[in-house]
Amino acid sequence: MSIHKTNTATPIEKEPPGEPLLIHEKSLTQKIGKGSEARDIVDQQIVMLGMQLVTQLSVLIKTSRLHGQENSAFDKPIETTLTLISTLASDRPVIIRVQNDFLFLGETHLKATAQEMAVFSNFIDSLNTWKVGGVIFESRVKSKDLREFAHAFVTLDPATHTLQDLQAELARRGVAGITLEEPRAFRNIGRAQATAKSRYVDAAGAVGELTQRVREGGTLSFKQAKRAIQNIVDLMNQDEASLLGLTNLRCHDQYTHNHSVNVALLSMALGNRAGYPKVELADLGLAALFHDMGKASIPQEILNKPGDFTEEEWTAMRSHPTEGVLNIAQLRGITNLPGRMVAAAFEHHMNCDHSGYPKLSVSWKISLTGRILMIADCYDAMTSSRVYRREPISPARTLQLMLAKAGTAFDPVLMKLFVTCVGIVPIGSLVMLDSGELAVVLKPAKEKDAADRPWVKVVTDPSGQPIDDGPELDLSEKNTAGEFTRSIVRLVDNTEYKFDTARYFV
Repeated sequence: MSIHKTNTATPIEKEPPGEPLLIHEKSLTQKIGKGSEARDIVDQQIVMLGMQLVTQLSVLIKTSRLHGQENSAFDKPIETTLTLISTLASDRPVIIRVQNDFLFLGETHLKATAQEMAVFSNFIDSLNTWKVGGVIFESRVKSKDLREFAHAFVTLDPATHTLQDLQAELARRGVAGITLEEPRAFRNIGRAQATAKSRYVDAAGAVGELTQRVREGGTLSFKQAKRAIQNIVDLMNQDEASLLGLTNLRCHDQYTHNHSVNVALLSMALGNRAGYPKVELADLGLAALFHDMGKASIPQEILNKPGDFTEEEWTAMRSHPTEGVLNIAQLRGITNLPGRMVAAAFEHHMNCDHSGYPKLSVSWKISLTGRILMIADCYDAMTSSRVYRREPISPARTLQLMLAKAGTAFDPVLMKLFVTCVGIVPIGSLVMLDSGELAVVLKPAKEKDAADRPWVKVVTDPSGQPIDDGPELDLSEKNTAGEFTRSIVRLVDNTEYKFDTARYFV
């Protein structure tokens, strides 16, 4: 059976006999060699343009509520929006979708910064009010179309009109090149998953705010972060899988903020396995949340440099553990600086065999917090895309590489416990089932003696065609004959085949 090369941005079309299933793409990035630095830059720019488009659409809707559609206040946002659409939709329509309160440019997750969160939330609320699943813009959109679209969007009352009414009104007004989508069927998140997402966002916002204040030299208070972590601890024992699933929401543009929250979640899950009581688990989570605070002292041009670092730049990067200790010492609301916070900042790159950094001329016993952070930090860093490394490493491959270093770089006992957190077949992995279907791993196996049989969601049919409403399956379940209903044939490298599994966790 040939491998399914999948990219959820477009349907999969069959190539000539003997060729593997490939994606039929007609995008800007098709013109540039895959894996090249130029391609990476284009991908990054497209995401940035998508973020700007969301911002401008939000401005249009807000302006329409305040002014008439012919008001000159529309002129600048209309002009900017048309330029963005023209660029993004040059060879196929551009689609902005909302899924469980997250925005996507086509199938690419758009992650808002703490500063952009309010604008994104307002736009999402506007779409949700009308039960709009997505807005499609074609390159033929004109100024008149955007004005009429925004005006109809805010003048019709969604309490008394349906999405179909809105679509009919747009047609009546002669709006061309703008189409509204019905909500698509995705994983139906419950209250627990929604709560996990909300607490993840709160923690990311706290990190973003504190990082910005450090850069600006402002007064620091970590009360918001402390509250966010305590809320996460309360949820950890109830639904750990939902929390760990959110660590798949990775994006190189917001790497530092999301990485900090992901490391906190992974560290707390590992601490939970190691027997940490609830209070100490919260302390561990806070320590992990601020482990990279030293990066706030490093110039942005170094942090965001896409190419190789010079020796001076590497020296600056390697200084962030010590800078982190100094920045944490400025936090208000800490009567006695917790040793775990200092250890997390100072030790997380040391490695258990002291082969990492910072290098010390005196004997140093690495704390348990430091050893936990080394594992959580490395796992999330390797499975994330970065400014200088757009292609992440798959969760399964990452776990394999890290296990090879157990006893040297990583504590061997903690590594074994970490495997029980993310699973032998890690959360977020893409697998092929014996039915020919592809599935995403949602949570580890329930029983230790069936560790290779996790809980999955089917995401394609046997031919490799993506499906939105595939079932969630417990692979440890058996039929009446005592046989497993489905089994994993092999792992599929979702990073190599451009399959974004993040959408199945929001």
